[in-house]
Amino acid sequence: MKLTKKQMIITGSVAGLLAVGGITFGVVNHNNTVHAQQVAEQKAADKKEAERKVEKALENKATTALLKAEQEDTSKNISDAKTAVEAVKNKKIKETGLKEIDAINARVKLENEAKAAVQVFQKAADDTSKNKAAHAAVDKLTNSYSKKLKDSLNKQIAASEAQAKAASQAKAATDAKAKSDAAAQAKASEAAKANTAAQSQNDASQSQNQATAGNDTSNYVSNGAVNQGTGSANYGSANAGSSNTAGGGSSNYTGGGTSSAGTGAGSVNNNSNSGNGPSNSQKGGTVSDQDQNSITAGNEGAGNAINKNPGDKW
Repeated sequence: MKLTKKQMIITGSVAGLLAVGGITFGVVNHNNTVHAQQVAEQKAADKKEAERKVEKALENKATTALLKAEQEDTSKNISDAKTAVEAVKNKKIKETGLKEIDAINARVKLENEAKAAVQVFQKAADDTSKNKAAHAAVDKLTNSYSKKLKDSLNKQIAASEAQAKAASQAKAATDAKAKSDAAAQAKASEAAKANTAAQSQNDASQSQNQATAGNDTSNYVSNGAVNQGTGSANYGSANAGSSNTAGGGSSNYTGGGTSSAGTGAGSVNNNSNSGNGPSNSQKGGTVSDQDQNSITAGNEGAGNAINKNPGDKW
């Protein structure tokens, strides 16, 4: 069928409209797709940024916790640092943080060993081996964060060494004094023993001398008594009232004699002189001479006094 001119115009218009509508639809649809993609990309970017911010916050938190554990290596601080490091998503940062935690723990171990060694030394400051052990343990504290503790421990060691030195000097002085006192006491004891021995010897000598003197005195007294007794006997026997003459003769004067010794003819009082003859009292002589004469006369006439006749001579 042949279209009329009018139909052809209408058909062309519709077709044109359809073509324009299709193009518009395609354009709108494309724009919607692009926008959606852009939104998705933005959302992804926003999410990534948010995640990055969270990660950054975790990293900052781990860094802060690690620094605090380094500066004050308490068990709590180290534990908090480890938790913070493990929360970090960045693998490299996490590994680095965990190694730092291990280093802190190793440092704490050395610090505790140094503290213990110093405490042991303080209890036995005069022990050379414990002194060396304390110095060796403290010298291992090379970390800059251990410097404060290291300085404190070295001061404690120095104070203990000074106390040990003072104690050693005091002990040496005490020992020297005790040794000196012991030597002086021993010397005094020896001197006392020597004095005691000398005194004993003197006492023994004095006793011996007294015994000797006593024996001499006893012998002197005994001998004197014997001699005196003998002399008295002789003296009495010779002169005890005996007279050598019976009248006109001389008589021996025996001062102090008794008349009991002489009996028989010619016996007279021992204190008188018979007759005019001279007396044998030997006036003018000494007492010793008279005693000797008396003893001699007694010895010569002791046995003859009673046998002489009146008028006989010696």
